[in-house]
Amino acid sequence: MSDSNAENSASPDARDLLYHYTSVESFLSIVDKGELWASHIRYQNDLSEQRLSWDHVKARIGARLDTTDESDRDRLLLFQSLASNPVQLDLYILCFSKDGGDRLSQWRGYGGGGGVSIGFDPIEIEKRCSSFTTAMSHNQPFPMGFALLKQVRYIEPAGDQQSSQVIDLFIDNPNPTEFESRFIQEEVFGRRICISSAALKHMAFEEEMEWRIVILDLPPGSVRFRTRKSMFVPYVPFDLGKGTAEWPLIRRVTVGPSPHQAETVAAIKKRLDDRVVVEGSAIPYRDW
Repeated sequence: MSDSNAENSASPDARDLLYHYTSVESFLSIVDKGELWASHIRYQNDLSEQRLSWDHVKARIGARLDTTDESDRDRLLLFQSLASNPVQLDLYILCFSKDGGDRLSQWRGYGGGGGVSIGFDPIEIEKRCSSFTTAMSHNQPFPMGFALLKQVRYIEPAGDQQSSQVIDLFIDNPNPTEFESRFIQEEVFGRRICISSAALKHMAFEEEMEWRIVILDLPPGSVRFRTRKSMFVPYVPFDLGKGTAEWPLIRRVTVGPSPHQAETVAAIKKRLDDRVVVEGSAIPYRDW
């Protein structure tokens, strides 16, 4: 067995990779520039982003107020007031799916023009998150530009037991950590809820099997802007480093249904490291 084949045999299963679905044009930009774009959380396709969590926070505090003794009442009333006017923390999101990289609902989103799913090694993505945070914190008075890889959890609008436990933890442990000590108590509570909510979505999106890179606390001058349909979208470039087109960061690319699928597969094979698996979608879908 050659060294190349030996390395390939140790690759993660296709189902273990984190897939980023995008257009062919965007794929070329990603490998040429070595970066992904993380969009502001308020510009995602789930209109309930973050609001879902704050609604649950208010409901949970209300339920506790109905059963609490007087010693906790003032603190709960403070948090209830904060939840009625929640902190608007700037979070930037990069979305991946742990769905095997060949899902019909995703290809429908990219239509007859064709699209690709890029299968990233999650260990390599974690390394990029650490590198991003280190680079952003350089010459800053304290750590900044945190990039966190999180698995999304899907909940009903009424919430669930685990979400209630997280909220209770924040309510019952209001003292800031050493890092949070630069924020006042009201900000600490809001930050914790916002960061936690970045990995929660409405149950209707469950089939996406989403993972996310969540970016926050950016130093000045980090944000850029782009247009998307009717929106003017703030975003942050997430650096993938040199050798973006090389194995092991990218392990697999699946080319979606399109009228020129075979030609696109052949061209992408020429562009990438020869250890990257490139193949066409097995789904018999046509939209052209």
